Amino acid sequence: MINHLLLLSRGQHKKRSELARERLKANKLWYDMLDNAKFEAEQMGKQLEVTSPPGPWILTGNASALDSALENIVRNALRYSYTRIAIAFSTDNRDITIVINDDGLGVSAEDREQIFRTFYRTDKAHDRESGGTGLDLAIVEAAVNQHCGWVKAQDSLLCGLRLVLWLPLH
Repeated sequence: MINHLLLLSRGQHKKRSELARERLKANKLWYDMLDNAKFEAEQMGKQLEVTSPPGPWILTGNASALDSALENIVRNALRYSYTRIAIAFSTDNRDITIVINDDGLGVSAEDREQIFRTFYRTDKAHDRESGGTGLDLAIVEAAVNQHCGWVKAQDSLLCGLRLVLWLPLH
């Protein structure tokens, strides 16, 4: 939890210009994390499917922050899904959109804007023995904002939660 707090604090206080940036290929950036998440899902008796994987699209940003942002979303999906998580990457050559759907409890419309606040946990999250801290999605939003992107919560086609993450390409 302390590491998450430090990561969030650093992310919120660093200006976009202070963030170490490099040219990154989306497929190389997220390959290991997605591979590890698939293995972890299997160990939990769940299915994690990357329906359309990332391509060699060029992003300019901080590899650690971008990897951490997607990993936090995927870990939340693993934690709160019942059996299935679906991830899709797409681009229009100007930006990249990542859509993560799960078949879990979902999040009420009233809670969707709040789940990105530090330490905010929905009543459903409190009821479950999830072990969550309410920091993961706040870290995601801070990292994505530093990269001039956004993240939104919606209803999932799988009946749980859908998170849509948008980032500009180089």
